[in-house]
Amino acid sequence: MVDCFIIKKTDMKKILFPILSLMLILVGCNQDVEGPLFDAKGVDYVAVGTTYVDGAYALNNDNDYTIMFPIHRTDKDADGTIATLELVDASGVFELENAQLTFTKGEGLAYAKIAPTDAALIDPAAIYSFVLKVTGDNASPLYNTAEFSGQLELTLAPIGEGVFESSFYGEAWAQSILKADGLDIYKLPGLYESGSDILVIENVAGATVSIPEQKAWYHSQGYQVYVRGDGAIKTIGDKKVYSMMLEHYIPGVHTWESWSEVLVFP
Repeated sequence: MVDCFIIKKTDMKKILFPILSLMLILVGCNQDVEGPLFDAKGVDYVAVGTTYVDGAYALNNDNDYTIMFPIHRTDKDADGTIATLELVDASGVFELENAQLTFTKGEGLAYAKIAPTDAALIDPAAIYSFVLKVTGDNASPLYNTAEFSGQLELTLAPIGEGVFESSFYGEAWAQSILKADGLDIYKLPGLYESGSDILVIENVAGATVSIPEQKAWYHSQGYQVYVRGDGAIKTIGDKKVYSMMLEHYIPGVHTWESWSEVLVFP
C-alpha cells in the first residue's frame, strides 16, 4: 500500500504550490525579465537575473540550440564592470561561450550564452540541468546562482488515446499519446498531474523503454515529485504495450520505490 505521502490523482490537480521563501525568485522562461536587485552600498554587484526557472528552455535551430541567460548589475553608470561566470553541466555537452561578460556605461543587462560543443551531441530525450554561478568579489551575495534546464524541442503529433494502468494510484485512465516526428519518443501529456508531461523513449531494437528523470506531480506539502524508470515493449492482441517499473520520489526526502505502470497504445 502506498504510504501517507500519496495523493490521489484527482486531488493533486486542486493543490496550489505554496509560496517559496523571499530568497527565491520564480519566473517563467522569459529571458528578458529583470530580477530584483538589492542595496549595493556603492559596489557594482553583478547577479543572475533569476535564481530558478521552472520549465526547460526549448533548444532548436532558430536559437542555435543555445540558452541566453540574463545577468544584471546594480550600477549602470559604471564602465568596464566584469561578470565572471561558471557553468555546471554534468552532461558535458554544453559550455559557456564566454566565462566573462563586460558591461559598458549605460548597460545594466547582459546575457550569458550557454551553447553545445556540438549540436549533434544533444540527446533528444534528455533534459539538461544547469547551474550558472556569478563568482568573484563583485558577485551578488544573494542572487549569485541560477538553476535551469534545457531540452531539445520536439515536433509532436497525436497518435490517439490509449490507457494508462497505474498500480501506484490503483486506478486506470484514458491517456493521450503524442509521438515525436522521426524519433521513437512519446509524450504523455499530464500523465500524473495537469501540466506535467512525461517523455518515454523507446528502443525498438532492444524492445525496451526508458523514462528519464522528470517532474511528475506536486506533493501536498509543497514538494516536487519526480518519476523515472524503465520497462519492456510487449504486444497484447493487436496492441503495443509498455510494461514499466516507475519510481516516484522526492530527491533527498522520500521515495516510494518502483511500481508497475502499464501504457496500452491505441
